[in-house]
Amino acid sequence: MYDINGPRVRLGILWFLCNVGALVIGVGALAALYGVTAAVAALQTARAWRNDRNKRPHRLAAGIGALALVMAAIFDTMLVGLALLGLAAAAVVMAHLRRRRRSHPVDDAGYTLQASMFVGMAAASVVLSYRFEVGAAVSLIVLVAAYETGDYLIGSGAGNPFEGPLGGLAAVLVVTFTIALLRVPPFEAGDAWVFGGLTAVLAPLGQLAGSVVLPSNRADAPALRRLDSLLLLAPLWAWSTGILAARGG
Repeated sequence: MYDINGPRVRLGILWFLCNVGALVIGVGALAALYGVTAAVAALQTARAWRNDRNKRPHRLAAGIGALALVMAAIFDTMLVGLALLGLAAAAVVMAHLRRRRRSHPVDDAGYTLQASMFVGMAAASVVLSYRFEVGAAVSLIVLVAAYETGDYLIGSGAGNPFEGPLGGLAAVLVVTFTIALLRVPPFEAGDAWVFGGLTAVLAPLGQLAGSVVLPSNRADAPALRRLDSLLLLAPLWAWSTGILAARGG
């Protein structure tokens, strides 16, 4: 069940408007928006593991690593891979430098990667989608926004965990029909329905994945929850968009 205390709807609208503004300005603005969000999500996730389970991820390495993945996506997909390798190396090095009697460096490095890698790759994939085809990034953001809107509005008053995702699914179907009708590049009508189907399946699974990344589903990490619908969807979306863009080129 969703926490309905506070300005949740207003913050959701503000997030969507920030996305629209970043899409209009360009890839740098989009990377800045998602890079900062991913970095904060990594910091919050690392803090949750330290506070809730007494684990020792390196917060600074997690935050900088997540940001680096997104910034690398501005330039080249290969650079994202190199940034990912650099993040893994930094996590291991920092774990050994801070090694304490009751902690194991491999475990500490693993929690650092868990806090940073998934949110960083999800956010980087949004930027990669923009670089491959602007319409693909627009479609991804609009579909996820539709899912989250339906999920929250229906789920916040539901008595079970299924009504929210079903409401999100209904919203995704409506938006997918619009994308297919307008033939937003690089999607043909059939492609749009495939990608809409991916959103319907992977957005709710991403929310579950967010709970797995955290020490518990009640852990306080609002920035991660802002990105959780993208955790599984965005990397596959970027990969598939790259294939479509190559085919169209």
